[in-house]
Parts: sequence; structure tokens; C-alpha cells
Amino acid sequence: MLVTLEEIKGYLRIDSTDEDGLLLSLAATAESLCCDILRHGFQSEEEVPEPVRTAVLYGISYLYENREQADFKDLTVTLKCLMFGQRDEVF
Repeated sequence: MLVTLEEIKGYLRIDSTDEDGLLLSLAATAESLCCDILRHGFQSEEEVPEPVRTAVLYGISYLYENREQADFKDLTVTLKCLMFGQRDEVF
């Protein structure tokens, strides 16, 4: 994971453990989307740049807050803007 459950809960200001499973699922989705946009997969020992961590947290919060009607095109455009300088030229 690029961000921890504790970081996610702090970012979303969630205190309970009731939605931990949902948050972890959303984190996996947001991380996958960010890695696809970056054209880069992170290894566990690799340091993750701060713009990428911020983008992942944003993606999680967007998916969490818009569970019923998420606009994935809008989300993808925002994530691309957040991580523009981090993107690899090719796979």
C-alpha cells in the first residue's frame, strides 16, 4: 500500500473502524488508478513521492464521498494534473 489505513482515516477524519474494509478497497482502487496514470508500479521498498501519496489520498476521498455517483473521467483528469511531473514517459 502506498498509504496506510491510519493515514486514510486521518485524511478523511474517520474515527471508527466500521468502514475499514471499504477504505482498504477504495485505497486499492485509487492506487491502481494512480499507478496506471503514472505508468509506474511502486515496489514495497521504493519511496513514494509526496504528490503521488496526495493523489492516492485524494482518489480515496473522492471515491468515498461519491460512492453513488462518481465521475471517473473527472477523477482521472484531476489525478493526472496532481501527478503530471511524476509520470513515466513509457511503460
